[in-house]
Amino acid sequence: MGVADDGGGVGREQLVAVVESGWICLLLDGRASTAVGEWVIARLILVNGPPASGKSTLARRFVDDHDRSALVEFDAMRMSLPNWEGDEATRLVARELAGAATAEHLTAGRDVVMPQYFGRLGFIVVLEGIAREHEANFVEVILSIDPSLAIDRFRARRRAMAERGERHPEREIADPDVEAFIVDAVDRLTRLPTARPDSRIVPVEFGASEDDVYRRLLTVLDEGAEAPCGSRQ
Repeated sequence: MGVADDGGGVGREQLVAVVESGWICLLLDGRASTAVGEWVIARLILVNGPPASGKSTLARRFVDDHDRSALVEFDAMRMSLPNWEGDEATRLVARELAGAATAEHLTAGRDVVMPQYFGRLGFIVVLEGIAREHEANFVEVILSIDPSLAIDRFRARRRAMAERGERHPEREIADPDVEAFIVDAVDRLTRLPTARPDSRIVPVEFGASEDDVYRRLLTVLDEGAEAPCGSRQ
């Protein structure tokens, strides 16, 4: 149901009412609302976890299921840059691009989902600042996985990528260093909630299916039975 401009200065692009599953959603300059005066605040959702914990899979699935959300991936941005494999500076450029893309999406009222391993606080604090600057909620999710499971998954994925001839930044981790790198990543993320007590933990256990872990992600993100406006749940 659209609201046409009646000459009073409010047009279709500024105000659109959508009746969906019992919810009345208002979009005003890109912002969503479940009721008059109750604005839905955009979220910057960081899905943090060691390599091969399933970050990107979960993030992509969430974005596929939620219309007003966007995926921002550092690795994809880095691989789009010239000579990314030989130029270490592309790491910083990719982070700048990711930050700019995140700000743009939040300004438009979209949730942003960022799957990325951060074992140190530096860029986490930067992301929190971007969210605050754009009046968005910053949500930190940490995937908790046993090191041996992550190592097995990582090596299996590396073999599959090699067979397909795929190039990926994770190739920078030398084969002899894989185990130590992942054990260190798991240790850092286990200690991270001490500094970031609002972090939301999602367990990734042996035998857990992708559906199981995804449901846990939705639970920690407070995705209940009542679907938010613009969601396809």
